[in-house]
Amino acid sequence: MDSDCQKIVIRAAVPEDAAAIQAMIAALALETIGDRQAVLSVDAVRRFGFGAEKSFECIVGHRAGEIVGAVIMYDEFSTWSGQKGIYILDIYIAPCARGRGIGRRLIAEVAKWGGSRGASYVRLSVDQDNLRAVSFYEMIGFKERAHDRVFVLSGDELTAIQGG
Repeated sequence: MDSDCQKIVIRAAVPEDAAAIQAMIAALALETIGDRQAVLSVDAVRRFGFGAEKSFECIVGHRAGEIVGAVIMYDEFSTWSGQKGIYILDIYIAPCARGRGIGRRLIAEVAKWGGSRGASYVRLSVDQDNLRAVSFYEMIGFKERAHDRVFVLSGDELTAIQGG
């Protein structure tokens, strides 16, 4: 790990980080999907990351007051194994900070956080075209589960099944 990486502090996000977290998610969406992908607002980060409706946790890496990495995660449970886990929804490292071990440090912090809550695994999904991320995750020990496919029910279809 280079000395520049050691200057990056990994910590739990605070409400004042909301704009930087939103910007990281927007940058991730732009890099992986393109400008057609909508992302949450800063207000949504505050509401669901720090407010009464808290739905996720966030860990950030910062250097000299600038957020250069963020990971969004939440608790999950496997009915197959009967164990608690952590799901990483998003992880993003600013281009200026890539290749310095920050991603590994953020995931290590997620694993520690999960372990303190009784989690026995960390799970994530990755855009199929993001080969750099796939290589990184495999390098640190993640294994692809060929039997999983991701499906989403939203919009008109969600409204219809809700009876609306």
